[in-house]
Amino acid sequence: MFEYFETMADMGVIARGKTLEEAFEESAKALSNLMVNIGTVEKRIKREIEISSEDLYSLLYDFLTELLIILDSEYLIFSDFDIKIHKKNRTENENEEEYILKCVAYGEELDKEKHEPKEEVKAITYHKMEIKKENDEYVIKYIVDL
Repeated sequence: MFEYFETMADMGVIARGKTLEEAFEESAKALSNLMVNIGTVEKRIKREIEISSEDLYSLLYDFLTELLIILDSEYLIFSDFDIKIHKKNRTENENEEEYILKCVAYGEELDKEKHEPKEEVKAITYHKMEIKKENDEYVIKYIVDL
């Protein structure tokens, strides 16, 4: 036997961009803005982040999860992102490809009075995750566990 129930513990995000990189940037901004008012986050710290994954879904998941880890461990919150994504063959197997994301994130140390905390994001999920091109833009959808 099984049953279903609705929960209020999740939030869905839809991010759009003219390029895949811009859609990833908007996804990261949306994540930050779920947690704080990103309009209050100044660009005082510049952090370079590099992620590699076997596909775009894993790349998005790993990147957003890394932002949560940095917030939880170093108390850094970011409001702007400059992202480059490229695909290359894996060195150990030329038939397999991997995606590489290089990001420069701009932000500052979390200040609960200044940044107006909102939700606590516990995790990124793969549930209903989408990355697709619609018309002339990329659309990313993902759900976070609050």
